[in-house]
Amino acid sequence: MKFGYFDIPSDLTKSRPYEELVGELRNLAEICDESGFDVFWFGEHHFSIWGRELTPNPILLAADIAARTKRIRMGLSAAIITFWHPLRLAEDIATLDHLTGGRLEVGVGRGNYGLEALNLNPDADPNNPQQNFDVFNETLQILRKALKGGRFSHKGSFYQFPAPGFSADKAHTVDDPDFVDPETNELVKIESLPKPLQDPLPMWTVVNSELSIQHAAENECGIIMWRATVPALKQRLRVYKEAYEATHGRTIPLGARTAILRDTFVAESAAEARRIGGPAALGALNFSNWRGPYIFLDPGEELDPEVNAQQTNELTFDFVNERALLFGSPDEVADKLVHMHEETGIEQVVFRCGWPGLAHEHTARSVRLLRDEVIPRVNARLGSEAGVVAAE
Repeated sequence: MKFGYFDIPSDLTKSRPYEELVGELRNLAEICDESGFDVFWFGEHHFSIWGRELTPNPILLAADIAARTKRIRMGLSAAIITFWHPLRLAEDIATLDHLTGGRLEVGVGRGNYGLEALNLNPDADPNNPQQNFDVFNETLQILRKALKGGRFSHKGSFYQFPAPGFSADKAHTVDDPDFVDPETNELVKIESLPKPLQDPLPMWTVVNSELSIQHAAENECGIIMWRATVPALKQRLRVYKEAYEATHGRTIPLGARTAILRDTFVAESAAEARRIGGPAALGALNFSNWRGPYIFLDPGEELDPEVNAQQTNELTFDFVNERALLFGSPDEVADKLVHMHEETGIEQVVFRCGWPGLAHEHTARSVRLLRDEVIPRVNARLGSEAGVVAAE
């Protein structure tokens, strides 16, 4: 099993210098780079009114962190591709892959917030789900063509590349028969440069619904999920496996190319973890509780109306803890991770130990405990169990 860490700087006071927030991000990445962790993941959000999500450009942050680390991979989780020009994004991602020395994982997303979409790309407004998906899907197809390398063309509902009608300008006279229509001399193919260092470049999609899981599998993207219970996770992984095998005609293990992000806090005891990390974690979960409590339910589970109304109004720690949190002592968190892997075969668990309002020192201590005590325990147990299976 692989381990990642997800961070997104925040400042509820809206008064701290951004360089301090970046300094804390760098510190966490350096802790993770020492051992144990495989990927350091960055989110993308814009115009945060409350100062909760301050990462407008994960590509720039990944380039900075890559220059300060040696082994850990840089993960975009996610680049909201509906807000980027597809060709500029392809160029930036390919360049980033070179700047990281081939340590890049590319996660893409559709965007959740109308505030962001209406000011960056109104066509991708999530309040129009079908059009939002159409923009996402078309952008992803262009991105995949461009990152594959070589000449390509695209004509869709939102974009056409090359732009029609071009044959020459002051700096470009195109006479290559592989690029132009021989009758009109018009440019009919284009190439995005540079080509990524990795071939293929690992790509992921942040998903929630079964349709988005199937779409990711069909497009050879891994999937990154958040908050699903273990039974729900098992169901989703089966959907991914079946869709992948049906599309590509080859068998993959259950859990391959899949990741789950877990809000995590490690301390000396479960009570101490809840006391220190609980309020900030619940604050973040309630801030994003616009989906309602259903995302924490097992398949087929229904809540009593009174419970549903209560959790819709304000999630409680006891409700989400056993369903979607990794809070506790090193032994307790290790036990939960081993159980999750044995039940699902999940390839990667991505931890988040910092939320708006929690002091950096607490986050850093939890990450160190993960690195020094939890991950070694999990690796030892899974390794020994794998050895027993092999011997049998």
